[in-house]
Formats: sequence, C-alpha cells, structure tokens
Amino acid sequence: MESPSEVIDRFLNPGEIFFGGSGFRVRTLLGSCVSIVLWHPNRHLGGMCHYLLPSPADLHSEKTHKYGIDAVSFFLAEIKKHRSSPSEYYAKIFGGSNMFLHEEREILKDNSTSHVGTKNAEFAKKILRDNEIKIISEDVGGTLSRKIYFTVWDGEVWVEKK
Repeated sequence: MESPSEVIDRFLNPGEIFFGGSGFRVRTLLGSCVSIVLWHPNRHLGGMCHYLLPSPADLHSEKTHKYGIDAVSFFLAEIKKHRSSPSEYYAKIFGGSNMFLHEEREILKDNSTSHVGTKNAEFAKKILRDNEIKIISEDVGGTLSRKIYFTVWDGEVWVEKK
C-alpha cells in the first residue's frame, strides 16, 4: 500500500500505547523497555506499545500500559473491537537492551543474572505465542538503545541503534 497523502505522527513515551489505521506513523525510543508492534496485513491496521516491565509486583495494582501484561490486554481488546482475531496479526518485537546492569540491580534489589531487558523480551515472546500471534521478526537484547519507526499503512518497521 502507498503511503497516505497525510501522515499523522505519534511518539510513544514509556508506558504509552497506540492502535489504529493506515494514516499513522508511530515511533519510540527504547533501552531495556520493549515495544511490540502488531500489524494486520489485509486491513492495514496495527499498534505499538512501549512497556517498562512484564507485570506489576502487586497483581492488584491499577492497570497501566507500563506493564506488558496490560499492554497486550489492551491490544486484544482492540483486536476484538475491530472484529478480527489475534492469529490474523503479525508481530515484531524490539528493545530489551541490557544497558545498566549495576543500576538495574540497585533499583530492583535483585542479584539475579537475568536483566530487565531480557525479562521484557522473553515476556513478549511468550505472551504472543500464548495468544497465537505470529512473531515474524525481532531485534532484542544487546547493550544499545533503539529508535523504532512503524508505518501502519505497510507494516514496515525501521530500527536505528545508538
């Protein structure tokens, strides 16, 4: 599909989410956070989230898109609202860098060898598989930040690493 004559740009900060039609270009900047990009190849409909952690420490906490579990719940509700099925979408996963090991352990009071970025990426893969959403590409891990650009009209995603 050709790019629309007028493109609406959306920038996602940490904890923000988008789902919409073909007139949008969505972008974000990631470190240890993860973005899941969903795209429906026939309907040119899709979304992107920018989550900080897989799930809250307190399962009774308020729902927020800062957590992968809540972001994916939002996506599933949007998919249903648009009368489509999760299995009709393609997913791409980005981010999950392990940039700040010492600071991470200090913040999380965690001495595990698994980093926040790694946990975020593993969560994305598992929840997408559990919901029968096909993962067609990923760019996760490492130690660099990523700028992500997603054009909803054609499902393309560009990654710029720094």
